[in-house]
Amino acid sequence: MKLLKKNIFLLLSILLFLVIILGYFLNKHSSISKKNEISNFAKQLKIRNDQLAKIQKNLFQDGQDINDLIDKDEINFKKIFENEVLIDFNGYNFSKKNIDENLFEGYKFSKYSTNDILFNGNIGAVGTAFIDFYNEDKNIVLATYDGIFAKAIATSPEKFVKIKSNIKQLIKYKEFYLHEHYGIKDILVKKNTLYASYIGEKEDNCFDLKIISANLNEDFLDFSIFYQTKSCVNKKNEHGFWAHQGAGGRMIEIDDTNILFTTGIFRNRPLAQDPNNEFGKIININTDNKNSKIVSIGHRNPQGLYYSKDFDFIISTEHGPKGGDEINLNHKPLAKIKNFGWPISSYGEHYAKHYSKKILDEAPLKKSHKKYGFEEPIKYFDPSIGISQIVSLSDDDDEFLIGSMGNEIKDQDLGLHYIKLDKSRKKIAKHNFIALNERVRDIISSNDKNIIIFFLETTSSIAILEKKIEKN
Repeated sequence: MKLLKKNIFLLLSILLFLVIILGYFLNKHSSISKKNEISNFAKQLKIRNDQLAKIQKNLFQDGQDINDLIDKDEINFKKIFENEVLIDFNGYNFSKKNIDENLFEGYKFSKYSTNDILFNGNIGAVGTAFIDFYNEDKNIVLATYDGIFAKAIATSPEKFVKIKSNIKQLIKYKEFYLHEHYGIKDILVKKNTLYASYIGEKEDNCFDLKIISANLNEDFLDFSIFYQTKSCVNKKNEHGFWAHQGAGGRMIEIDDTNILFTTGIFRNRPLAQDPNNEFGKIININTDNKNSKIVSIGHRNPQGLYYSKDFDFIISTEHGPKGGDEINLNHKPLAKIKNFGWPISSYGEHYAKHYSKKILDEAPLKKSHKKYGFEEPIKYFDPSIGISQIVSLSDDDDEFLIGSMGNEIKDQDLGLHYIKLDKSRKKIAKHNFIALNERVRDIISSNDKNIIIFFLETTSSIAILEKKIEKN
C-alpha cells in the first residue's frame, strides 16, 4: 500500500510538471492568440482533472482519496505575491492601474496558492473549497469539495491543519467523493457550530439537499444530520432534465436563531414554482427547533446570499441559463413570500434551441418579470458571468463584492464585481469589474469588514484583502 501511494504521488507530480512545461512552451514559442492560450490551458486542466478522476475512482474502493495521499495532516499554501500585481497568468498582468483605485485604496492584497487541494467540480478549476471565519474572526475553517476540513490563522493561511471528522460514516455514496458535482456546497459557522451543506442521496437515483452540523471542535468534528429537504429529485423525472451542479446550497445567518438556505432545482425547472416542495427556494431554518419556512420561490440556482440585519433585506445572486445570471433584492423578506419568476420569466435563453412544446410550456422564459407578477432582478448579466458569493463592504450595506467564475475575462468572468446601491437600496448606482483571471468560488468578510478572504479555484488559491488601519 505504501508503494502504491508513492507511485500515485509520483504520477501526479509528473503530470503537474508536464502541464507547467507545456504551458511555458506554448507561451514562449507559439504565435497563437491570447484567447487560444487560455483555451489550451483549460484543455490541459480538463485532461489533468480527467486523469485525477480516474485515480480517485480507483482509490475510492480502498477508502483513500487524493488529498489524503498528498498530505496527511496539513494543507500547505505558499505566498505568491502581495500588493502591486494582482495576478500574472500566461502573460496577462492585472495591476492596481487596471482596477477601481478607490475600491482597493487602503487595502493590502495577498495571494496564497496550494497543490494540496486537487478536488473540484469544474473542468476549469484545480481545487474547490469553502471558507468561513470563527473565533471572533481570528481563524478560518476550510472545507474541500470532497469533505476534508482544516483550520488556519485568518491573516496568515500558509498552513491549514486538517481536522478529523466522521463525514465518511455519514456520506457513503461514492459520487460525493468523485469529480461529479456532488460535493460540499457551502459551510457556515454560527455560535461555534459548523454547518455544511451538500447533495445527499435520499433514494436510489433520487437526490435531496442536506445540512450536517457539528460543534467546531478543532480535534474532531462529530457531524450529524441537521436538516434535509422532505423530497428528492429523481434523475429520471417527468420534466426530463437533471443537472446535479444546479443545487444551490448557500447558507447565511439571519439572526441568533435562524439561518437562510438556498436550494436549486437540478434543472428540473417546474419545481421552482411548486409551493409544495423546497427546491428552487430560499428557506429560513430555525437552528433551535429545525423548523423551516419558505422565504421566496422562483429560483434557479442561487449561489450568493447576504442578509442585512440593519436594513432588513436579502441580496442574492443566481445562476441563470445562457445570458440570465441575476442579482436580486428582497426587502422585508419575512413579511410575505416573494416570487422571482424562474422558469416562467428570465432574461436568459435555453442552452438548446429545439425543445419540445411541453418543455417550452413549462419553462417559457418570458422577457419580463413584473408583467407576470414576479420580482424583477436589479441586474442581469448577458452573457452570464458564472455568478457566485456576495459580501458587504460597508456598514451601510450599500456596497458589495460579488464573485464570478466562468472562463472568459471578456465576458466579465474570472474576477470580482463591485456594486454600489442607491440611497433607497433598491437600484444599482455603480458597477465595476475587477479582473483576477480566477474563478472566485467563495468570499467571506469579517464582522468589521476589515478583512475579506476569497477562495480562488482556478489555481486552488486563497486571496486576502486586508484594510490598512491608519495609526493615530
